[in-house]
Amino acid sequence: MHKNLIFSDAKVQEEFLDRLPELNEGSSPKEEKTGGGVLEAMRLDSLTYSKDDARRAIKTVQENPGEPIRPGLEAIIRRFGRPAYFVQENTFNTSKAASSSTEVDSIVNAAKTFIDAAIPSVGRINLRNHRMPWVGTGWVVAPNVLVTNRHVASEFAVLAGDGFVFVETNDRTTKASLDTIREHKVNKESVFRIREVLWIAPPTGSHDVAFLSIDGEGEDDEQQPPPIELLDEASLNDTPVAHWTAVIGYPAFSIFNNAEDQQRIFEGVFDVKRLQPGKLVAKANTGIINHDATTLGGNSGSVVLDLVTGKALALHFGGIEGETNMSVSAPIVADLLKKHVTS
Repeated sequence: MHKNLIFSDAKVQEEFLDRLPELNEGSSPKEEKTGGGVLEAMRLDSLTYSKDDARRAIKTVQENPGEPIRPGLEAIIRRFGRPAYFVQENTFNTSKAASSSTEVDSIVNAAKTFIDAAIPSVGRINLRNHRMPWVGTGWVVAPNVLVTNRHVASEFAVLAGDGFVFVETNDRTTKASLDTIREHKVNKESVFRIREVLWIAPPTGSHDVAFLSIDGEGEDDEQQPPPIELLDEASLNDTPVAHWTAVIGYPAFSIFNNAEDQQRIFEGVFDVKRLQPGKLVAKANTGIINHDATTLGGNSGSVVLDLVTGKALALHFGGIEGETNMSVSAPIVADLLKKHVTS
């Protein structure tokens, strides 16, 4: 289990300790529906943990990640304080979100103006004439330019000569679009056609980035949402570890992640727009940013938003369950955008 920075906040730690009986109660056995059927939640109701037990577990998570923790406590710690809020009507609501914390809710709500400004610029990349109906997340990074991951764009486009073309399946060319809504229980959409693939990082490249060209107007004549501004290198250098961020994207159920944890945190609802807060865990000279928001496969291509400036801190591209999430820093994205698209 990775070093969990949620407990670097003293108030959050105390809230966790105070709510331990409630959190344990929430893990009692019950039938829960998933996309693949019915599963039984982890049986913890017969176990009891004192605050001392929990404090020792927190210390282990903070100081000696990887050391074993009693299974019940590990499950509770893993899901506490890293919620996945629903985005609905281009905003979010922290009330009654699974895995949340009043302290985390407060931090996220304090950044509501920034978050609400960024939400419309993030969308789900949908496909037609393809084996998959959708393939990941993207966001407007410049006028008429969408940024996503190399491994996302490579699902529907390939290099051909000096440029890129959409793949063909059964003699039919794949069509791609960006839906900037696709929200839970919101019956509308805002679709922008993806016209062409501008650039995909080579497979041997060190950064998982791709740029796509999108229409300036949507299918219903709506205006393209504004670009999310990228954090510059000086500002990123001044941003400390444990800084609060939030991922905006479209988590999808993953066979590679714990099904019970996914069911609890995401309440059995996937493929819709979410706000997923977390903290910056580490910065590397290679331009890779690590964070600890709760993400799943469909989050590939999500924006990692700085909650202090409202700018994009990074482009999320993957994670290792129980260890960390990885993203490409905003300054690297800006450099690649200038080099391959706007110059």
